[in-house]
Amino acid sequence: MLVLAVSAGALLVLSFLFAAMALGLRAGNDIRSRADDRLLRRWEPAMLEILGGLAEPHAIFSRVDQRDGPRFLTFLLGYARRLRGEEQEMIRALAAPYLYHVVPRLKRGSAESRGNAVLILARMGLPQFADEVASSLSDDSPIVSMIAARSLFRPGHEDYFPEVLQYLPRFAGWSRSFLSSMLAAGGTNATPLLRDILANPHQEALMRAIAADALRELNDLSAVALAVEIIADETDRELVVSCLRILKQLGHHEHVPIVRAMTASPDELIRATAVAALSATGGPQEITLLEEKLEDPTFWVSLEAARGLVELGGSKTLERLASAQGPRSTLARQVLTE
Repeated sequence: MLVLAVSAGALLVLSFLFAAMALGLRAGNDIRSRADDRLLRRWEPAMLEILGGLAEPHAIFSRVDQRDGPRFLTFLLGYARRLRGEEQEMIRALAAPYLYHVVPRLKRGSAESRGNAVLILARMGLPQFADEVASSLSDDSPIVSMIAARSLFRPGHEDYFPEVLQYLPRFAGWSRSFLSSMLAAGGTNATPLLRDILANPHQEALMRAIAADALRELNDLSAVALAVEIIADETDRELVVSCLRILKQLGHHEHVPIVRAMTASPDELIRATAVAALSATGGPQEITLLEEKLEDPTFWVSLEAARGLVELGGSKTLERLASAQGPRSTLARQVLTE
C-alpha cells in the first residue's frame, strides 16, 4: 500500500509538472504571437506605402529595432516569395542590413529554424552569403540540406554545382521527379556534370537515372549517345527506363533497332517504355510490331502500343477492335477517344 501511495503521489506530481510545462509553452507562444501581430501592424502599412510609391524604402527602417531583425527578415521573406524584378531587388536591399542576424541561426535551434535561416539567406542574401548557404548542405536535417541544395543549384551559382551533386545520394529517398527537376533548374551549364554522373558506371544506378531524367528535361542532345550505350550494357530497370525516355524525346530513326530490341524485354516497365519510344522514333513500318504488342499480357504495354498506332497511322486496327467484342475492345475505344 505504501508503494502504491508513493507511486500515485509521484504520478500526481508529474502530471502537475507536465500541465505547468504545457501552460508555460502556451503562454510563451501567446506572447510571441502577440509580439508578431504588433510588429506586423507596425510594418505592414509602411511596406504598402513603399510598394505603392508613397514612401521611400528607407522609411521603414525607423520602425525596425535591431533586436527585431530576424522577425523583420521573416516578414520580408513573404514579399520576396511573391515579388519579381525591381520590387524583389528592393526587398533584398531592405533585408541587407539585417542578414548578419541570421548567420548564427544556421547552426543552432530546431531544423525548422535552421531551414528558415537558409531560406532567408538564399532568397535575399545571395551571392553574398552563398558560402554560408553551402555550409548547410551537411546539416543533420535532410530538409535543411535540401533547401540549401535547391537554392544553390541555379544559374549564377555554377561554382557550387559539384558540391551540391556530392550530396545527391543523401536525397535518394525523395521523389525522382522532384530531384530531376531540381537538377534541371541548373540549366545548360549543369549538363556536363550531369552527363558525367550518367556515364559513370561506379555511380549508384538511381543517381544515374535521376541525372538522365534531368538531361531529358534540358533536351540535352549529347545525352542521346550515352543513353544508347547504357541501354545496350546496363540491366538496372530504372536506369534503362530513364534512357529509353531520352530516346523517346530526343531520339530519331537511327535508334529504332535498339528500341525494337527492348520491346521484347522480360521487364514489363521496360517493354512499355520501349513501345512508347518506338512510336516516337519509328515510322509506319513499326505498325505490325505495335499490333502484336496490343496482345501483350501487361495492360500498360498494350496501352502504349495502341497510342503508338494512332501516332503512326494505324488507327484502322483500333477501329476494328473497338467495334468488335474482345479483351482489347475497351482499350481501343479509350485510346481512340483520347
